[in-house]
Amino acid sequence: MKSLVPLLVTASLLMGFIISCSKTSKMTEEQLLGLAKAQESKEQFKEAAKTYEALVKRYPQGKHGEEALYRLGLIYANNLHDYQKAVGAYKRLIEKYPNSPRLAQAYFMIGYHYANDIKDLDKAREAYNTFLKKFPNHELAASVKFELKYLGKDVTDLDIFQEGNTESGDASPTSSGGGR
Repeated sequence: MKSLVPLLVTASLLMGFIISCSKTSKMTEEQLLGLAKAQESKEQFKEAAKTYEALVKRYPQGKHGEEALYRLGLIYANNLHDYQKAVGAYKRLIEKYPNSPRLAQAYFMIGYHYANDIKDLDKAREAYNTFLKKFPNHELAASVKFELKYLGKDVTDLDIFQEGNTESGDASPTSSGGGR
């Protein structure tokens, strides 16, 4: 009997997957968004990514596509560690939703992933420069300038964290009044 348990569990999971796939094909855009968010909250990130992808594909002119692409970028980067797919999701967001309120964040994240995860400094520089042209006064502009200034350098090699250096705009650790 014990040897049947793994087989039954596998069969049950497979049936659940097949049923959920057939159910998602008939879901509305709002239902897909709700399912994807529920999967995210349950830390079912691969399933959430598939559901967001289904939403974008099935409803290309839908009202939740922009949010789905943004969430995809976050999931691919933060949870699945697939930085190429994260960049791809952000690029699709930029192309499909040129008036999105998340456009600045998408450009920033593209540059960030190219610089820090993919290690393609030319593409990082390009994304960051595009950001600065489009959003020179955005709250992330200072971060983009910082990233460009130190592009390709290891954070441990930077002197900005040395005592007395206030170049980053922050006070040194000893000037906070707390002392040592």
